[in-house]
Amino acid sequence: MQNEHFKHVLELYAAAKGYQLSPYADKIINRCLNVCEGKCPCDMSRGFCPCGEHAKEVAEMGHCHCNLFLKKE
Repeated sequence: MQNEHFKHVLELYAAAKGYQLSPYADKIINRCLNVCEGKCPCDMSRGFCPCGEHAKEVAEMGHCHCNLFLKKE
């Protein structure tokens, strides 16, 4: 999947969940797709991005561990 297409999908997902993408989203997405084979860029053992931990982390910390998703201001 191309970076721009994946970014668009993540933007739609973030908007539906009340999140926003990080200003560093392009770098994080590039790592996710080109280094981590689509898996969570902060911990590949978490599975594919967005991982199952992101919602809990955004609720508790205001962002997910890899900083891709941020709580909308």
